[in-house]
Amino acid sequence: MKINRRLVLAILLFVTLFGTLYISTYLYITDSNKKEDPFNISVIVYGSNSDRWATLKQGIDQGAADFGAQVNFVTMTMDNNVDEQRKLLEREILNGADGIIMAATDSYSMKNAVEDAALTLPIVMVETNVEGVEGIPYISADNYSMGLNIGRSVILNCNQEASTNTDIKIALLMENQRRSSVYERYDGFMDSLKYSGFNIELWQREEDEQNLSLFIQDRMKESNVDILVALDDTSLEAVIDAVETNDYMINVYGIGSTNKIIHYLDYGVLNSVVYQNEFNMGYLSIQKFFVKDEEKSNSPLTEIEFRTINRDTMYLPKNQRLVFPIIQ
Repeated sequence: MKINRRLVLAILLFVTLFGTLYISTYLYITDSNKKEDPFNISVIVYGSNSDRWATLKQGIDQGAADFGAQVNFVTMTMDNNVDEQRKLLEREILNGADGIIMAATDSYSMKNAVEDAALTLPIVMVETNVEGVEGIPYISADNYSMGLNIGRSVILNCNQEASTNTDIKIALLMENQRRSSVYERYDGFMDSLKYSGFNIELWQREEDEQNLSLFIQDRMKESNVDILVALDDTSLEAVIDAVETNDYMINVYGIGSTNKIIHYLDYGVLNSVVYQNEFNMGYLSIQKFFVKDEEKSNSPLTEIEFRTINRDTMYLPKNQRLVFPIIQ
């Protein structure tokens, strides 16, 4: 009997210890899982071409991996549809996003939607800001200086006589003027050339006009310009398509950061490009959600690097790191 009692007591002790260990382990795992729920970030950018944002996405993906975030990358079906971007913003909030990264399709019309959303969850603006909303973090290159630099590149690639010759025609492609990035670049470009003698034409489509590339082709046939300048990725890619399709001989300058633009710069279709560090833009936009309050700057603006590059300088080590970012 004594043996049986000891055996029973041993079994009861074992069961008790095992049960306690099981419950403790379960509670620990459950608590750990709660703590490790990822921070869900929705990225809502303008434009229907996902390749436009490939480098930004690389930076965002690297930041998400480093900080343990979960990212949903959203692109629009139409390039400039404000209603669509508003609805996407509302949808992502309803679907449980913890934070939003956004490039505004319209810096004026998106103001109220972004302002209201910022009352609910943190928002970080990238590349293009919204007007009249204070305190929202904004990550971008200095767009005015980018415009200045592409204008100076045009001047430097023309001799002194040409820069004061009104027979030299520059066509400035004016698209997406309701984005802060574009109108700031426009101001910089025009200021860089205000003392030159270039004859500048502004090319702007009417609303709902034909395809942009076809519009450029038609204007090149009519105007016989010597230099064509585009201030954003979409416009510069459309210029490339127009020039390549009809084999035009024209000097092309612009601002853009896509793989297609870099390819045609290397191929000799483009003279020079102002290229911004969109990889860093993406990485820093993720970082913003995880920086402690005391580490934040008093200014909501974080400026990223940009460079003016051409076919001869794009493979210099300092430019390679910008144009061809490597994810470690």
